[in-house]
Amino acid sequence: MRVGIVGAGTMGGRYAEGIASGRFGSGLELAGIADLDVARAAATAGAHGSRGYPSLEGLLEDGRVDALYIATPDDAHRAPAVAAARAGVPFLLEKPLATTVEDAEAIAAAVAEAGVVAEVNFSNRWNPPFVAARQAIDRGEIGEFVTLFARLNNAIGSPTQRLAWAGRTTSAWFLLSHCLDLAYWLHGRPAERVYASGVRGLLEARGVPTYDSIHAIVRYAGGTDGAYESTWVLPEGMPSPVEFTFRYVASRGAVTMDTHEQSIRLHAAERTTFPGTLSWAPQRFADFVAAVRGERSPGAPIADGVENTRILVALHRSIESGAVEPV
Repeated sequence: MRVGIVGAGTMGGRYAEGIASGRFGSGLELAGIADLDVARAAATAGAHGSRGYPSLEGLLEDGRVDALYIATPDDAHRAPAVAAARAGVPFLLEKPLATTVEDAEAIAAAVAEAGVVAEVNFSNRWNPPFVAARQAIDRGEIGEFVTLFARLNNAIGSPTQRLAWAGRTTSAWFLLSHCLDLAYWLHGRPAERVYASGVRGLLEARGVPTYDSIHAIVRYAGGTDGAYESTWVLPEGMPSPVEFTFRYVASRGAVTMDTHEQSIRLHAAERTTFPGTLSWAPQRFADFVAAVRGERSPGAPIADGVENTRILVALHRSIESGAVEPV
């Protein structure tokens, strides 16, 4: 399977290495990398024995692409996703699906019309602690969902040094998209309304016009809720540049995931298990490839991405209005 990549940034580079090295599975070939920064596309592709392109159209015109991984900035997903769908090329699109409901629905419509396999890269659905949590929930081990708390934070170097387009997004789009998707994947309840607040100042002083921190409370169908935190200004001296904890409370117990420890604690059973791997990107991509080959159903369908975008759009409206906003 010849896989092309759109976007030669951090994630594009990681997936290029994973595909070219065979780490993401056998039978894969890096078909090329497209990026508006032609020099970066050429350098990243050349490092893995492939070719750079100045546009997705150029990559597609060569006719060597069987699937695409799209890793453009958060607000630049619609054009490449719709183009891929119209060309009949399956694709895996980085989260969030889009940063407007209009763009999310346009992508979903293009995918439906073309009938191509397309997924959102909600990669934490393959993260071992969350997989174990989903299995415990599916077994009925802890009962019915009641509430949850999720914290996904980054050190300040992420928006100031490692993400050139951080000023065009927020910690909610970049981080909470994962948390909100995990919540929906675990309990399956649509969101009804959201209240959120944000703090600005530190990043703006460093020339990055976005929020330092965002907190939100989401009300779900059935009278349940979730509380979320995303902070983008933790000190670089933290033990890890990523802080991720997630607690899911149910009627007969609770599950706590902490990716610092790569652990899951099932409080109903009073035991702690440690997954055997710290890397789940290869399995995530392998499942996308299997879906393209018709061997399994998509693990993170576009429809789930639309739900995710709807919540995040309402969340940002709430920050601006100071009111509870409907999803």
